[in-house]
Amino acid sequence: MNMNYQYLSEALELAKQRKGFCAPNPAVGAVIVKNNQVLARGTHWAAGKPHAEIEALNQLTADEMQGATLYVTLEPCCHHGKTPPCTDAIIKSGIKEVFYGYQDPHSIVAGKGAQQLKAAGIACHHESHEGIDNFYKSYTFWQMHKRPYVTAKLAFSLDGKIAGPNYQSVKITGKELDNFTHDCRKHSDAILTTAKTIIQDDPQLNVRLNNEIIKKPIYILDRELRLSQNFKIYDTAESVTVFYEQSCALPHAIEHKIEYVAMPVQNDQLNVTEILNYLGEKGIHDLWVEAGGVLLETLLKEKLFQKLLIYVSPKVLGESAISGFHQSHDWAKSAKKINWKVFGEDVLCEFEF
Repeated sequence: MNMNYQYLSEALELAKQRKGFCAPNPAVGAVIVKNNQVLARGTHWAAGKPHAEIEALNQLTADEMQGATLYVTLEPCCHHGKTPPCTDAIIKSGIKEVFYGYQDPHSIVAGKGAQQLKAAGIACHHESHEGIDNFYKSYTFWQMHKRPYVTAKLAFSLDGKIAGPNYQSVKITGKELDNFTHDCRKHSDAILTTAKTIIQDDPQLNVRLNNEIIKKPIYILDRELRLSQNFKIYDTAESVTVFYEQSCALPHAIEHKIEYVAMPVQNDQLNVTEILNYLGEKGIHDLWVEAGGVLLETLLKEKLFQKLLIYVSPKVLGESAISGFHQSHDWAKSAKKINWKVFGEDVLCEFEF
């Protein structure tokens, strides 16, 4: 394997650890190499914290940095934000060469970071890396469209049902897909659901993986403000934001810290496009959607998500159970890529649009 590719792959593994925790910044990983040995590793921990390059540089002495090579997943920044430009620190460090896996699509950077390094006499190369290209899909989408990259999931029984009679909550998939779901939640910036899902299932919608519990920001579509405040979500979420129709009166007594945001109505529903625009303004790159068929049908109809995950279990729930979709769709024809994966006794069909 090309050694440059290998070191960038190591930087990518570092970046993956913090995907879902850095918004509105992208997650970034960096390694510093000298004489074919990795001297330091860095990860951007969260917005406002030192960038990955700085985390790695701070671990080394001036002598160690002299003549070393920096490998970083994303082009080093060259502007002042919550932290100083990484290019300034790299230029002062004595690093002789930089390899980066992805050109930053942010207009403030977009090639300028590499130009600054080259102007300072540092060899700077863009090294193509398929894994890194895929990793920054959501960040690039957010930069281009100013709304999140949306991934929605829905679990079906073998006979196409998503709930028992009268929307009774039913466990459909097994442990392997459950763990996959928790991993997806972990590496998303926020989770979108509906009041109907909260009322029917009373889910926690947090991350419970490898003896670790992580709270995530939760956004709820509750047009008519039907939710009471005795659901698990208020204790298990990092924060709760409720979207509602402006004509509804807000509750007087609010026990939990809940943000209420009025949204316009379109086709007798909250305008999901406006909601996604709002989330984009909040800096959310990756949005994970866990809800029922109604919201998914809206997202399908308006072509508002980039990835759809269909879980299929060998269970049969019967005629009286609730079907996932109430209308026929030809959305599968527009998918750019379709992948099937096996998880225990269940299968996952992944559609990318």
